Amino acid sequence: MVENKLLTGEEVVTEKAGRWRVIRDAATELFAERGFARVSVQEIADSAQTHKTTVLYHFETKEALYSAVLDEALGRIAEVMHEFLASGFEGEGLRERVAYMLDQIHAHLAQHPAHARLLEWELLEVAAPNIYFEHFVERIYLPAVKSLEEAVARGVIQPVDPALFIHDLHVELIGYFCHRSLIERMKPGDAFSTEALIARRNHLLDQIFFVLRPNESALPS
Repeated sequence: MVENKLLTGEEVVTEKAGRWRVIRDAATELFAERGFARVSVQEIADSAQTHKTTVLYHFETKEALYSAVLDEALGRIAEVMHEFLASGFEGEGLRERVAYMLDQIHAHLAQHPAHARLLEWELLEVAAPNIYFEHFVERIYLPAVKSLEEAVARGVIQPVDPALFIHDLHVELIGYFCHRSLIERMKPGDAFSTEALIARRNHLLDQIFFVLRPNESALPS
C-alpha cells in the first residue's frame, strides 16, 4: 500500500517555486527563439511539460510571464550598470571600471545566451512595448543616457549623442552572443572562451574610449 504523504507548508512553497522557474525558463527559450507574439501559452506549457491551466495559475497572462522572463534576463545587467553609473565617469580608473562592467555583462550573456537572443528580438519587434520599456528602457537605457549627458555637461568626456552611443553599445553587446556561429566561421575557435571574451572586451574598450576620451592612451591588454 502506497502512503500518501502530506507536504508541509515549506515543501509546498518550494514545489511551487520550482514549477514557477521551470515554466519561466521554458518561456525564456521560446521567446528567445521566436519572439513574444509568435509563442502561445499552450506551447509554453508543452515545453514545460505541464498544463496550460498550470501556467496561468502561476502567471495570470502571457504578458505577466513575459515580464518575469525580462526580469530574469535583465536583472544582472541592470545590477552591473547601476553599480557602474553610481560612480559616474569621473575619477581615476575609469577604463578599469568600464572593463569590469563589460566583463560582467559578457559573463552573464555567455552563460545565458537565450537572454541575448531575447533582447535581440526586442530590437526587431517590440510586441509588448509597455513591458519592454518598463524593464529595459526605463531601468537601463534612461539612467545611462542621463549619466552620459551629465558627464558631457561637466566636460568629463567628449561631446557625444548619449542615446545613440548607448543604443549602439547595446546592439554590439547582445549581437556578439546572438551571432556565435557566424563569428566562429570568420574567426576559428570558441567565441565564448575566456580568451575570446577578453579580446572582445578589449576591442569594445578601445572603441568606447576612442569616442569618449580620444586622448587617453589604451592600456596594455
